[in-house]
Amino acid sequence: MEAGPAGPLTEGAVHPGCVYLVGAGPGSAKLLTLRALEVLQSCDVILYDRLAQEVIGLAKPTAEVRYVGKETNVPTAEMKVHQDSISSQLAALAKQGKSVCRLKGGDPMIFGRAGEEMEELVAAEVPYEVVPAVTACLAAGADARVPLTYRNCATSLRVQTMNPSTIKDEKFDWSQFAAPSATFALYMGLSVVESVTQKMMAAGVSAETPMALVDRASLPEMQVVAGTVATLAAAVKDRKDLPGPALILMGEVVGMRDRLAGSLPPPSSSQPALALIRSTLPALGDDELRQLQQQAGDLLAARAKRKLEQAGYTA
Repeated sequence: MEAGPAGPLTEGAVHPGCVYLVGAGPGSAKLLTLRALEVLQSCDVILYDRLAQEVIGLAKPTAEVRYVGKETNVPTAEMKVHQDSISSQLAALAKQGKSVCRLKGGDPMIFGRAGEEMEELVAAEVPYEVVPAVTACLAAGADARVPLTYRNCATSLRVQTMNPSTIKDEKFDWSQFAAPSATFALYMGLSVVESVTQKMMAAGVSAETPMALVDRASLPEMQVVAGTVATLAAAVKDRKDLPGPALILMGEVVGMRDRLAGSLPPPSSSQPALALIRSTLPALGDDELRQLQQQAGDLLAARAKRKLEQAGYTA
């Protein structure tokens, strides 16, 4: 919970004139936190990202919903203009007395540009709250059966972004990936696997270091492609069935996944509504599927609301 110019925000309530920086989690609506759901179902306006589309249907019916997602591989200058616009909208809407939810994929504080928005809100004297979430590397580790830390094998977890700015940075230290007893979670790496692995090996990273790419973690379409620093790029090259978002796990602990895999639960236990509908009623058209998805989302929202009320939360 965060304090703003108007004082601490009271947990369990959504206030007019306040902004909520909310993490939507890695994808599955079932990994949304109770606090995130409470805010989502209470705010007047919601600005959401491309990676938060699985949960936007849980917003209250009267909310104004704005899509402000950014495209991938956009030049840094263009990205900054887009981000500045989002930050300005948050402050302006709150100044109008509205409760505002900024819904982001993953956790807002990990590569979610929450920092820029926090700076804007402080400058505008707008109170805000940060609602943390399950970040992508946690879901990827769970789905891939890779414990991100493991005694005597992986004693630290390092989170990195492999966006274009990182790849082009001549001062970036690629030798850090040779650190022992470490697990690396590489965000936004799907389109640059070959370049990244080449730079690693050129910096002295062992070609045999285990690596795994996890595509669409937490969703029923999730896939894991395992290999090493030397082989992963070829294993994922030209794969049309890996649309992303994807995350790469790297380190000796990744090599343990085969013996830790065990038996998997039925996929339907974590399927979002649309995927479940599509698998059971494949003959329906897109419009009909969307209508059923909305109905399923309404049922999920009603069920979640009852759970919140039973737990003592009120909107």
